[in-house]
Amino acid sequence: MEELRNEIEELKNSLSNVDDDKYKKYFDSIQSILSTMANKIEEVVVNQEAIEENMQFLDDDLSNIQDELFEEVSIDELCDMEDEYVEINCAHCNKPIFMEKSVLTSKEQIPCPYCHENIK
Repeated sequence: MEELRNEIEELKNSLSNVDDDKYKKYFDSIQSILSTMANKIEEVVVNQEAIEENMQFLDDDLSNIQDELFEEVSIDELCDMEDEYVEINCAHCNKPIFMEKSVLTSKEQIPCPYCHENIK
């Protein structure tokens, strides 16, 4: 970006030596347009760098989430998890619900996620 600015500055200095007022007006306009374009290009480059940085953060976050979600689980661990849960049907709406066995042994009321009545 600095190189582009230097080239524009060199062009401006070269064109400032033009004596003809007719051409000087055009050259000043061109120089102004080039300076504006250089500023906008620099703005775009800065924004692109910020977007790239944000994308890298998102990629890292997604990788961490994937690692947590798809963590390798052995068959024994899956069987142990399966043994901890039981499928029951709601006494009111008769829809199947998976619950931990330990929750069923408690005396607390358990609302059905479908009909909101007590499951037991």
